Amino acid sequence: MTPAHDLRASATQPTVVNVREVLAQLRDGRLRQPSEPSSSAEWTDHHKHVLLDSVLRGWPIGTLLVARERDGSRVLLDGQRRLAALEEFIRGELLVDGRLAPPARVLRESDGKTYHALPQGLRTAIDDYPLVLLELDELPPAELRHAVLRLNADARLTEAGRKLVESGSFGEQVRGLVATAADWGLGEERIGFGNVGLAYEDVISRVLVAAEAGSVLAAAVGSEQLNHRLYSGDPVADQTRDEVADALKEFVSLPALDLPAVRFTKPTLLTWMLVMVRARRAFGPGVEHHLGYLLEWLEPERRRRAAELGSGVTAPLRTAFLGLPCDALLERFNEVSAVGAHSPESTVLRDAIGWLFLVATGGAPSRRASPVPDVLRMYAALTNAKDEPFTEDRIDQVLWKDGVLKSWGEWS
Repeated sequence: MTPAHDLRASATQPTVVNVREVLAQLRDGRLRQPSEPSSSAEWTDHHKHVLLDSVLRGWPIGTLLVARERDGSRVLLDGQRRLAALEEFIRGELLVDGRLAPPARVLRESDGKTYHALPQGLRTAIDDYPLVLLELDELPPAELRHAVLRLNADARLTEAGRKLVESGSFGEQVRGLVATAADWGLGEERIGFGNVGLAYEDVISRVLVAAEAGSVLAAAVGSEQLNHRLYSGDPVADQTRDEVADALKEFVSLPALDLPAVRFTKPTLLTWMLVMVRARRAFGPGVEHHLGYLLEWLEPERRRRAAELGSGVTAPLRTAFLGLPCDALLERFNEVSAVGAHSPESTVLRDAIGWLFLVATGGAPSRRASPVPDVLRMYAALTNAKDEPFTEDRIDQVLWKDGVLKSWGEWS
């Protein structure tokens, strides 16, 4: 067992420095900002006003964590947003909110004032406010991320979201891609759900890992590839990032997404993004237009069944695929989009059903290009099994035992 003194060896004794001195250290470089922020979330004005109010009252605002690196430089690990808000106030860009509870006469009288408009006594109280700094010596980068973020994660985050916040350069890569995609149309009004709990980041991280691994299973919960990225923080290759970025841009730009009935959940968005990336890799750019055509029918139909409204428009199947059991497949697609949605089995099954519909509606330019031959074998297994009702168990039996799902999802 590691002795306790070894576990604590990286932490020095805390020091107390006033606001004026800490901000001066940031300005002249004695204390550096990290290249990678400890949180992707920006503070609202309310957060900043509450912080400032606490400082003016002399209330505690928490410890600042600083890493002392081998070259002697010092990097601010935790406290960037607190110091940024104080710097913003001192520059005159943030006003006092004197209406915050509990009431205080001196703060009410300072409501709406800038730092320079405050009485000298209040300015001095801010300048001399004591900040507690705890310096950590030479912790490995992965341990630094966990030390800073494990207790500071947003309570709304899922476990996957929390890990993504801690995931170093990989997380930064994902956040940058999601931020760019917002300009392309990645938003609740076109997708169907918002980014609560870093939902977009979770989906895109899974797509990136699957694209680099060439495997649908890499996008499932608990996959070795996904866990490695989330822990190590290593980014995917630029080529993979660009491939996913291009697919994402084309996907969120599809005219089908302007239709109110075409909306996704996290699992279904993940599936269609995986289909998009793989189809573009197999068939080249342009296949996204047919995927959009498919979604115009499939997503409204899938949602009708989820709402127990029955079938609506007939599937636009090619003549060679008229035997496809569309109703049963859509029912099963919905089921594995709701319960255990990110399990390996559910992730693979949704992907396979997506490809069945893509090929059956004419989205594959060649029957020889992978994965079309495997899709044709799945279709043959389904049509050969039509002598019995397609219950949930029957669909799975046919596709897993008689079809090709045991080897499905590995991209050539």
